[in-house]
Amino acid sequence: MARRSGMTKEDLHTFLSTHFDLVVAPVERGARSYFLGEVVWHPSTTTRILHVQYDADAHVSHIRLCVSSDNNNSVLVRPPVDWAELRQVVAGEIARYGLRSDGR
Repeated sequence: MARRSGMTKEDLHTFLSTHFDLVVAPVERGARSYFLGEVVWHPSTTTRILHVQYDADAHVSHIRLCVSSDNNNSVLVRPPVDWAELRQVVAGEIARYGLRSDGR
């Protein structure tokens, strides 16, 4: 039997938008991608930080770290994860994005 996350779609959205000012793509269904500042999908300039998958009951099943992932490997955070740990993970991913952006 799969582990059920206590983290809901709305809890996570509130956390990410409040603490990190991340925004979602308005058209996605089921899963959500979170972007830094504005939604930019173009691969060379994307602002996508996280991609979140949910189960049928709108609980988080996993979070893909988009900056740390590449075409061949996905870096995932799987529940259960506490809010303090998630805050560190997201802050680190945003920092990696900043380093990548500075290198352009």
